Amino acid sequence: MPIFMDKILTEYADQACEVARLGRNGVHTPPEPVSAEMLAELESAGDAMRFINSAGRIAWKATAKFRQHLKDLELDAQEDLEDI
Repeated sequence: MPIFMDKILTEYADQACEVARLGRNGVHTPPEPVSAEMLAELESAGDAMRFINSAGRIAWKATAKFRQHLKDLELDAQEDLEDI
């Protein structure tokens, strides 16, 4: 069953899948369990929320708090690069 996520959560899930794959020495882990576990953790922390999308399906999107956190991390990384 597909998991419908916004662009931000999809990118975050892809990175989590890559980290999980690297941690298992080449053993391929399907992305759905990693995404489901990640969504559960983000939802319980208040960083993701469920909603009904335009097709009437349950989907997840990043909360404003999580979007701001990621934006702050991006700005910090850019400042660090400028300092080099």
